[in-house]
Amino acid sequence: MTTTAPDADALRLDNVTLEFAGSHRPAITDVSLRVARRKLVAIIGPSGCGKSTILNLAAGLLAPTEGEVCFDGEPVTALNSSAAYVTQQANLLPWLSVQANIGLALKFRKVPKDERDDRIAHWTKVVGLTGFENHYPRELSGGMQKRVSIARALIYDPSIVLMDEPFGPLDAITRLRLQQDLLDLWEEQRGTLVFVTHDLNEAIYLADEVVVMSKGPGTVRRVLPVPFARPRDIGSLFESPEFSDLYNDLWSLFKAELDLTGAA
Repeated sequence: MTTTAPDADALRLDNVTLEFAGSHRPAITDVSLRVARRKLVAIIGPSGCGKSTILNLAAGLLAPTEGEVCFDGEPVTALNSSAAYVTQQANLLPWLSVQANIGLALKFRKVPKDERDDRIAHWTKVVGLTGFENHYPRELSGGMQKRVSIARALIYDPSIVLMDEPFGPLDAITRLRLQQDLLDLWEEQRGTLVFVTHDLNEAIYLADEVVVMSKGPGTVRRVLPVPFARPRDIGSLFESPEFSDLYNDLWSLFKAELDLTGAA
């Protein structure tokens, strides 16, 4: 890619429509979205509205039928090697240890072994897995596996991190802990992060902006700013009246797309 313009967004979608081959209904239609650098943006919406499709477009795994997807000011026309992707499942390689999984991206990038070992040790400590370096995925809990996948994504300092329901399968306590861990890691890295979630609380806890998608075929209905200063402590946000106000605004938009206008 060429040198990035100083004012370029990290990610930009301009009037993007995607229709899969053989389908007579687009997955998303006329989506326009801006994600500024060093921002944390959540995407919410009903199932089937195209949230994961947007991540796949940003990663270069899909190409739009119409419109343009740009990363750092340049069109995405192939696999976006500058993006790290944390999927719903940890997707660890079962035959590799924790440290080998964490360091996989560095090995692919031919980082010298001494530097690779130092960075693996650092990130193993950061995600709280010191002592588990030689364990295999089958020996880890779901939360520990997710920590490995997050460390693997962040270790090479990617320009943007894409996360698809990263904490969805986890129990409530583990989710809260990993949400706070992710906030702390993001404060350290200050990269760009875009994540998909169905959890309105999670969107408010983590994001600078929340993108609300319509029901499928999805398009951007609203983008709501999150008013809380950083650094954030998840536990203290519940005490803020602004939290309740924003939650109610998001829920009103969300339930309208779900045809739940009579729901409590």
